[in-house]
Amino acid sequence: MKKNVKDLVILVSFTLILFGILTHSSLIIANIKEVTQIWLFKLFPSLFPFLVIGSILINYNFGYYLCKLFKLKSNEIIIFILAMLSGFPSNAKYTKEMYLNGQINKESANNVLCYSFFANPLFLMTILANTFSRKITIYIILSHYLANVIISLGFKKTKTNIVKLNNNKSLGSIISQSIKDATNTLLLILGTITFYNIFITLLNNIIKVPILKCFLTGFLEFSQGLNSLTYITSPLYLKSLIAIFFISFGSLSILTQIKSIINDTDLNFSKFVKFRFLHVIIASFIYTLLYLL
Repeated sequence: MKKNVKDLVILVSFTLILFGILTHSSLIIANIKEVTQIWLFKLFPSLFPFLVIGSILINYNFGYYLCKLFKLKSNEIIIFILAMLSGFPSNAKYTKEMYLNGQINKESANNVLCYSFFANPLFLMTILANTFSRKITIYIILSHYLANVIISLGFKKTKTNIVKLNNNKSLGSIISQSIKDATNTLLLILGTITFYNIFITLLNNIIKVPILKCFLTGFLEFSQGLNSLTYITSPLYLKSLIAIFFISFGSLSILTQIKSIINDTDLNFSKFVKFRFLHVIIASFIYTLLYLL
């Protein structure tokens, strides 16, 4: 019975959304064009090289040699570093790849997925500069990054063997597969962002309260939410906390991307989602301390 009610609600909701798309087709088309341009000229150039090279490094045991060189105890470090440089959802891509390759076990994969949730630093610097001063921008990014570090310290460290991947593939084959995987990931990002921006466009024609519109926008798609902070007149501290929520929670768009990437594995997505709220709390606390200094 509950399932039937749920299915009916979903059916009615998406029927209304379809009606909204038909009645606001010009706005939807204009929005999709704008999203595609942002993806093509900002996201694709900043993510594609990292996704391809990161995958090549994983296949050539960069994590293994890094652990041996610095006497580290887990291959997770390579995921942490690469995710920090490239930003989400690359952490899910690298985690899945190393888990399926047998370079990390299930427990390590679930753990590192929770504490390698980084937004791309260059993208953040650019988009936050539209609303905040350089000092506040740095505080927000620093809070977001330090929260991940603190979360990582909270996990029980398990003794794991540092596995060296015996890869018999040629360099050409690895490069081809890395390009294919990176392209699929980026197309997933484009499709997901476009999907949630359709909701945002329709909501913007219904909701007239600026701060509510901003919050719902960021909850659905974090980059649009960060952009919309420019148009609200809330106090600086509140706007900063809203920005931290958007970045550290990630929005439904980013969570959908993560879910899609790990969907064919047995990794724990619900655990990952729970840690997003912890991430928000820790990052907000760190930011508050920095703000009050």
